[in-house]
Amino acid sequence: MKALLPVLLSFALASMLTAQTCREVVRDASGRVVQTVERQKSAGGTERAVIRDASGRITGTATTRPNSGGSAQTTYRDASGRMAGTATTQPTTGASSRTTYRDASGRMAGSADTRNGSGTATSTTYRDASGRLTGSSTTSGSSSGSFSGTQRDASGRLTGGSTGSGKCGSVTRTPVPPAGVKK
Repeated sequence: MKALLPVLLSFALASMLTAQTCREVVRDASGRVVQTVERQKSAGGTERAVIRDASGRITGTATTRPNSGGSAQTTYRDASGRMAGTATTQPTTGASSRTTYRDASGRMAGSADTRNGSGTATSTTYRDASGRLTGSSTTSGSSSGSFSGTQRDASGRLTGGSTGSGKCGSVTRTPVPPAGVKK
């Protein structure tokens, strides 16, 4: 393994030179960091996200591959690499896009409707598998690539916020489901 480290490191550095990266910090309602999401978009358009908990341990990954027509397919994996679920994002007429979440067995786990506002602003509503509202989020960004967002529960109470920096390009972004939606 030690002999492979220099090779892996050089490969990772070469990949970073041709990729676009961004980092998001998620906080709870009291301002404590609960999660970080590091996204890297390759030249081919695939986006890979590494999800870490507050202490920096990797809790999972998400790989999003864009398809024709503005759709995208995301695969979620846990920290050990086992598939934890999938998401399919499709453009819609009523909303800017709809994401359908499924668990590792393929069962419907929830959905999200995302609407684009003015500029880079978006709003997303989340529903469970039976269609009940479970929460919402809003995000706004700047031309430099930085952005901020808020998350609310089904009653409209603030449950957290997020800030981010960096540019990941124009890949169809799959909204990260709140706890309880994605299995």
